Amino acid sequence: MAISFYGGMFVGMQLHVNVPHEKSTDAAAAATTSVDFDKRVQAEVERRMNQLKSNQYATEVESSGKRKKGNTQDKNARFPSTVSSFAAGIALVSKNDFLANFDYGIPKPPSKREHESDPGKDDVIILYGGKKALPSSDTEATTSTTNESSPPHMTATDATSNCGGLSVIFTNAQGGINQCIAIVGNYESYHIQRWMRINGRQSGSKLNLSEPLYPVGRGLQTNGMDKFSAPKDRDVVQNQQLLRTYFDQLDESIKILRPKAASCAGDDNIVIVMVCNTGQSELLINFVCSADARGFGDVIREKVLLFATDQGMLDIALGLGMKAFYNEKIFEKMPEKEAGVYGDRAFTQMMYAKVVSVQLINAMGFDVLFQDVDLVWYKNPLPFFKDKTNPLYDFDMFFQDDGARSMRYAPYSANTGFYFVRNNLKTKFLFRALLYQGEKYLHKLCISQYGVVNDQPPTSSWCFAGRAQFTDRIKSQNTRCASGADFPGGYQYHRKKEIEFMKDIVTGKHVPYLFHISWTTNKNNKLLFLKQMGLWYVNPVCEKGGGVDEAKKLTDGENLETACCSAKPLISCHYRDKPSIIPCDDSPMIDGPKGKPFW
Repeated sequence: MAISFYGGMFVGMQLHVNVPHEKSTDAAAAATTSVDFDKRVQAEVERRMNQLKSNQYATEVESSGKRKKGNTQDKNARFPSTVSSFAAGIALVSKNDFLANFDYGIPKPPSKREHESDPGKDDVIILYGGKKALPSSDTEATTSTTNESSPPHMTATDATSNCGGLSVIFTNAQGGINQCIAIVGNYESYHIQRWMRINGRQSGSKLNLSEPLYPVGRGLQTNGMDKFSAPKDRDVVQNQQLLRTYFDQLDESIKILRPKAASCAGDDNIVIVMVCNTGQSELLINFVCSADARGFGDVIREKVLLFATDQGMLDIALGLGMKAFYNEKIFEKMPEKEAGVYGDRAFTQMMYAKVVSVQLINAMGFDVLFQDVDLVWYKNPLPFFKDKTNPLYDFDMFFQDDGARSMRYAPYSANTGFYFVRNNLKTKFLFRALLYQGEKYLHKLCISQYGVVNDQPPTSSWCFAGRAQFTDRIKSQNTRCASGADFPGGYQYHRKKEIEFMKDIVTGKHVPYLFHISWTTNKNNKLLFLKQMGLWYVNPVCEKGGGVDEAKKLTDGENLETACCSAKPLISCHYRDKPSIIPCDDSPMIDGPKGKPFW
């Protein structure tokens, strides 16, 4: 077929062949001439075909040479040229070394100190997005498998010596999922896409390996429970009502608040903000009484601005000599009683009040140290935040590490019961965003595994979003690192593996800045734990809301400390399986069969 095709072409092109012009009268001669023609045509076709093949081969060789010259690809290359723009080489770095050099503020697992191993996650993989990014040392080992099969292990400094930019991904397989990680060379994204094998059209669908991979949100767990469902319409309406009240009262509130805040700020521009209602008043009283007993009373009265959410709490605060603010219209819907349990409706509303209080003071231009009332100072923490030689000084926000590492707390695991905020445009934007989207606090968007509401998940997620967009530097201090051990809380108190650490605290071997009795379901248990820790300084007459009655009895020149405060801790035993300053061998165990005596 090819011969006929090319023969036709050659005839059409008036191919010159030696064909006799005289007419042959011999049939055999005619046949011979025809055979010669066919042979010559076939020979020419084959010659032309061979020439075409030769030209094509030369072109391929040339193109191949250009590819090799541009990518230096060889059989020992770690990655093919198809990914060279984001994976030209690879190196390994110790995670402890990497995090020490590039502190994004995200803590390690709470049980790990900076120097401890984290099996299966001890190293960081670094991929190089081009030849110029490759490290100056061990360059060949990062790109080739000639000398060794595994990537080279380097220090964080050496591995990143030529990196003009560094994108960092934190990842952890949760819930037993068979996790895969895909890196796509494409338009830059600053968020992680999540895909999971579920039935995307069925609400509550669990992980099912027979289903196709389906895009999901960050809160979906393998059991089908979504920790970050969208707020309902009623939550939006409630937040709009709260915002309407906020803006209606804003000018008047700022007029009253500004001189109070300026008085607290002093020379260092720091205002300590606390929020409390009558139901939690004995915890606030204990904070003040313990500060008096430990020599911080003057600091507390100078630096703390208390947002009282009801009249009774305002009376107590003034009786204690504190600076306080109360606006009945802003806080008219706030509960006077304490939360029945962690995360109930009263708890949720108080969380909203905490956001408002910090946002107002931050917006005025002051640095803010916010703290819950359920903590006690061992040392004055303000110098920690004022020290410019502190390696954490440049962070915009500093949180106590909550200790939880569940999905909803990612990535900071920030405890919003103790945190510091430096005043700048970035933190102002963050707290405005938290305020304007208050429906997140009013809805189970921040629901916990126990079905209760918490402010920490939306705060953590908003912090991370702000970090990505505006380079807010936010630090959640690891519970077990050097400075993290100075800000312990309920995680350490309730964990059996932290017994020795807690013994160091109660014996005075380690003196932290504070102790925060978080991770505790209700106020009654908080009081019992503080009492056996030797951290309770409130006389019985001022417990259970008694501070309100005592405050009403005060006359000019009298103060509430006389009735409410003990100069020494009032120690009593309640549970032998919880940390205590003295042995509580005769007390029951609150954790049942799983409990283990502390002493």
